[in-house]
Amino acid sequence: MWKVSRMYALVLTVLFLVAGCGGKDTTVYKGPKYPPTTKVIPAFQPSQVPVSCRVFSHLLVWLPQGSNGKTIAEAAVKEAKAHGADMLLIGGSRQAEDDKGPEFIYYGPGQEYKCNDKWCGWKFGYDVWADQGDWITLGYKEWGNGDVSFDYPIVLQAAFLRCQD
Repeated sequence: MWKVSRMYALVLTVLFLVAGCGGKDTTVYKGPKYPPTTKVIPAFQPSQVPVSCRVFSHLLVWLPQGSNGKTIAEAAVKEAKAHGADMLLIGGSRQAEDDKGPEFIYYGPGQEYKCNDKWCGWKFGYDVWADQGDWITLGYKEWGNGDVSFDYPIVLQAAFLRCQD
């Protein structure tokens, strides 16, 4: 009986550890499958998102040293279009500690939700986000602007939204 109890405890411990790893980030997109879109609108505040829009993907975007506002926008919009987003919500941007871009790290959510009803901030990927460098400005003035370049790798927070039925 003692051996059986120890075996169950061991199995439960292993399952707990494996389940914890299942919620980690991934470079493989595992969200809803939508047809690609032809246009993605950037937004920089959740309050700019129309009521009908649903968040279906949280992600961190890594971009290489030497990127400019135009290449950043093109890379993020291309990825958003490929997964069927109509809107791209952009959060904070920081100097990245690693120059591994372009790379997209996905964090869920487990189920899509209406942005205006349930958005609770940029909490996903915080374990990675907290280890990055200085904050940088990447807003409307910089977004899509080829004259604004960055001499360091960048990581930015983003969310893909679907606004059509």
